Amino acid sequence: MDLPPDVSGHLSTFRDGLLPIVELRGLYLYGSLTTGDFSPSSSDIDVLAVTERRPSGAVLDRLSALHLDLARCGGVYARLNCLYVLDGTLADPALLHAYWYGDRFTEWRLKVMTMAELSHAGQPVHGPWPPPGLPEVSTTRVRDSVRDELTGYWRRLTYRPGVWLHDRWVDFALVTLARGAAVIRDGSLVTKSQAIEMLGDFGVPPSLADEIRRRRAGESVRVTAGQRLVRAARARQIMAAGIRDVTARSAKAC
Repeated sequence: MDLPPDVSGHLSTFRDGLLPIVELRGLYLYGSLTTGDFSPSSSDIDVLAVTERRPSGAVLDRLSALHLDLARCGGVYARLNCLYVLDGTLADPALLHAYWYGDRFTEWRLKVMTMAELSHAGQPVHGPWPPPGLPEVSTTRVRDSVRDELTGYWRRLTYRPGVWLHDRWVDFALVTLARGAAVIRDGSLVTKSQAIEMLGDFGVPPSLADEIRRRRAGESVRVTAGQRLVRAARARQIMAAGIRDVTARSAKAC
């Protein structure tokens, strides 16, 4: 997949900025930019950096300065997320790694789904391809990972009514449900745009699916306070029912 020239240039600048700071073994792009589903208005730039040592202390300070400097251009340049993975640990989804997300460092895991996305449609920005040590992930393992995330993290969120008042969480949750259902059904790794087209299968009203589609395209969608309350209750109900249905079908298939 050919990248937009401005994004390709931004990634090259990022790579060149990393090289004096860390011992970079590889820098890999995955996500919507590599699947043809990139929205300049809303998509993130998702990259994985493989380093010789885990960044800490002064190195993290220099990396923070690099990220913040690059983000000053705004727009998509401010939405570059990077997971810093220690060389030799790409096969371990339990380890926590330094993760630049938004405007700061946190910690995150290299999830099984991310391993699958890298193998399926990743691209090298620096280093060999495929990334040394990246395991082949079976469909069964991806299904199990998705099932665990739906029944764990996402089910817990259905017990938190306040979360569902926010556009971001409604969109993220329902799209995740559709993408997870595709994996569990037949192992398909569908894009976010494809998942939005599937939302009706889960009882998402056409008006809400269109709202999600428009926000992804960068449009401003006005939602009144009353509409937000009704939408929150409906989205939360759809998510809870969808998790039950998808995981029940998965259990029967096993």
